[in-house]
Order: sequence, then C-alpha cells, then structure tokens
Amino acid sequence: MNALITQIEKAKPFFEKVSRNIYLRAIRDGFISAMPVVLFSSIFLLIAYVPNIFGFSWSASTEALIMKPYGYTMGILGVLVAGTTAKSLTDSFNRKLENTNKINFLSTMLASISGFLLLAADTVEGGGFANGFLGTKGLLTAFLAAFITVNIYNITVKNNVTIRMPEEV
Repeated sequence: MNALITQIEKAKPFFEKVSRNIYLRAIRDGFISAMPVVLFSSIFLLIAYVPNIFGFSWSASTEALIMKPYGYTMGILGVLVAGTTAKSLTDSFNRKLENTNKINFLSTMLASISGFLLLAADTVEGGGFANGFLGTKGLLTAFLAAFITVNIYNITVKNNVTIRMPEEV
C-alpha cells in the first residue's frame, strides 16, 4: 500500500500540471454548467424505465410521451456545451489580458454555437442540420468549435484587430 501511495505522490506534479490546463478546465466547467440539463432530462429517463424493474411497463405511446422531454433536452446538449465551454475558456483568457482589453464572453458563446451548428450541418442535398449531432454525439465537435472560436477572438483582441467604420455609420 505504501508503494502505491509513493507512486501517486511521484505523479502529483504531473496531475497538478494537467489540472491547470485551461482547455481541460474549460471542458470541465462547460459540463458543470450544462449539468442541470442533464439532471432534468435524466428524471424523464428514470420515470420511463425504472418501473420496468418492478414488473410494470408503460404502454408504447406513454413511454414515447415520457421520453419526448428527454430527447429534447439531451438533443441540444452539444449546443449548450459549445456555448458554456467557450465562456469558460474566454474567462481563462481574460484573466491573462489587461482590464482595458477583455474578450466579450457573450460574443464567443454565440460565435461558438454558430460554428458548432455549421460543423453539424449536412450538405445542402442532405437537408440542413444533422440533428443527431446536436446532442451527445456532437460533443467533440462542440469542444472544437469553442476552442477555435475563442482562440481566434484572443488573437484578434491581443493584436488589436478591429473593423474601422466611417464616421457616418
């Protein structure tokens, strides 16, 4: 047992370094922010299938009715995680920026969600959004959209890239 504890203590600096990674922290915080949706949808899952343990089963139409809110809430989890991960990563970048030059987290959230929807879209012949990838299947795509969006915003803010408009506008 002492050998195991010694090995864990030797790996402690590595685990501390991993825990300070802003991208992993953004994923963690993004999931924590989306947790109420997961908990809410799980209630309907429990209502639909726990009675089966006791020999009671719902009719097919009742089960479909109970599972509809579950499908709606878990069906948009990827969209929510794209936004919440972008906000968390924006907050991490803002801690390193000076107070007069911060990234607007709402802009990164909306841009990340838009980027995620573009990445989740089928070809035009396919009919538009692939709603199968808006839920849990699209989480990797949600992280990718959030990371790319916030990094682009960070580069433009650091380098003071702006769009200059004429005074008439």
